[in-house]
Amino acid sequence: MTSNLPLGERKKDRLFLYFLIGWIVLGLIQSYFSDVSGEEAYYWLFSQYLDWGYLDHPPMIGLVTAPGYWLIPNNLGLRLGMLITSVLTLIVIRKTLEVRDDKLFIWMMLGMVPFHAGALLVKTDVPLLLFVATFFYCYKQYLKNDDFKATVWLALSIALIMLSKHHGFLVVLFTVLSNVKLLTKKSFWITVGLTVVFMLPHTYWQYQHDFATIKFHLHNRIDMGFGLDNIAYYLGIQPIVFGPLIGFMIFAASYFNKAKSDFNRALKYTIIGVLIFFLVSTFKVEFHKHWTSILAIPLILLAHEYISSRDNWKLLMKRLSIATIVLLIPARIYLMYDFFPKSLTKDWDVLHQWDTWGEEVEELSGGLPVIFINHYERASRYSYLTGDLAHCYNTFSYRETQHDLWPLEEELQGKRVFIIDRYNMDQRYPTYTTKIGKGIHYRIEEDFRSFRKVNIELVDVSSIEAGPGEELSLNIKLINNYDYPADFSDVGDRQVHLNSHFLVGLVSEQDTPLEVLTESMSVGQESFRTVKVRLPEKPGKYDLRFSIQVEGIEAPINSKKYKVVVK
Repeated sequence: MTSNLPLGERKKDRLFLYFLIGWIVLGLIQSYFSDVSGEEAYYWLFSQYLDWGYLDHPPMIGLVTAPGYWLIPNNLGLRLGMLITSVLTLIVIRKTLEVRDDKLFIWMMLGMVPFHAGALLVKTDVPLLLFVATFFYCYKQYLKNDDFKATVWLALSIALIMLSKHHGFLVVLFTVLSNVKLLTKKSFWITVGLTVVFMLPHTYWQYQHDFATIKFHLHNRIDMGFGLDNIAYYLGIQPIVFGPLIGFMIFAASYFNKAKSDFNRALKYTIIGVLIFFLVSTFKVEFHKHWTSILAIPLILLAHEYISSRDNWKLLMKRLSIATIVLLIPARIYLMYDFFPKSLTKDWDVLHQWDTWGEEVEELSGGLPVIFINHYERASRYSYLTGDLAHCYNTFSYRETQHDLWPLEEELQGKRVFIIDRYNMDQRYPTYTTKIGKGIHYRIEEDFRSFRKVNIELVDVSSIEAGPGEELSLNIKLINNYDYPADFSDVGDRQVHLNSHFLVGLVSEQDTPLEVLTESMSVGQESFRTVKVRLPEKPGKYDLRFSIQVEGIEAPINSKKYKVVVK
């Protein structure tokens, strides 16, 4: 009981309690008055289509978001789950700290911008951080006593990490590598078995969807190639991500912490391992700064322990955190109210008055179902703001999103639809500029048709290497994944073309019609054929993709990307 604690401990508890109350109150105010971003609206859709998995994420973001929105169907309700999750994360981290120093801990939290963001934005990293913190707490208890209770909690925390974000498994991997003696313990293998059991619903979802998430991460990342600028950005941004002002200090304190224990070794292995893993990733793919967010927990635990016994470090932490707060106050106010001069914000991304954008698009469309080309955030935001049906139609040069798995496209087949493309300057697309300055290009399609879910696969070929302009005979397989027959002749007076596309990044270098499709495919039917594909004349590395295009409508994604080297 708190009342039985010494007076000093009770004061510490009250200080932390007051901090949490202030954190919650500010989070509630911010959540209610801040416009919902496109990414948040995308995750709102997850909560409307609850499932055990999604194309690009595990199910946790939808599960955490849904109850708050069911209870309070507005911006506050949408973000309520995130706020509660962030508070729980703070509580779990505090329980895991080696040294009890609430003042230092509070200053650290106030100085770390990711924790501010996690209290007011719908982000997949918010539940991930909670369960990474829970994992390290459970692992610490497991090292003290690996009884069945500790084993169950450890397994559950691992499963919850995996159900939040798949790369969170790196934390578990490097923890095991830091203590290979675990492999000799019976309790460790019980943990593995229980984790597998806890993951069965998500694993079954992956099986039902042909392991769509794995394929997405393997084949949908943008291949940036090796570039020193990408690597320099990755290295330079890390301290800023965890600060910005205290980031260097936290990294330094974690490095200087020489306290030896199995637990601290796991923290350090995780930091070093994750940093190296994503450094290697930047050699090929575009890096997103939130990928390393999982390091926040081990960095805090190590840095707090080191700084707690050094008054000069604590004073510097306090001063830097105060400076961070001073910088954050106008930023957080701006998220709620547009008070900065327009001359200052004219080149910034628009954060306010998106409700007027939604009203304008709805009026412009005349109430028709709206299709956004290659813009899942705009499609999601439009659905959130208006409650109307909107679909993101992804073309062959873009990437897949969860919209490709939802049954939205099927609901639009044969209907009159309003198509928006922010980039298309085709004369078919008149231009309209909304009040918030977001221009759109739009047109009405009288009879929308698509065969997006007829997949195309190369047979017995995973990559291609040949000379410039060489013509290859490729065996392909078409698979009808609709739950109804796909009739390529049932599109009015239009034709359906099978195309090949050679891409460099998101830019198409060569698009070629291969043949006209006229057959009808029954549900689940596989159709084999040989097509002649001519390679680009210019040597280099390309991605080959196939599409099935209804004449007059943009070519969608019908295959994964196949690596092609022309030399």
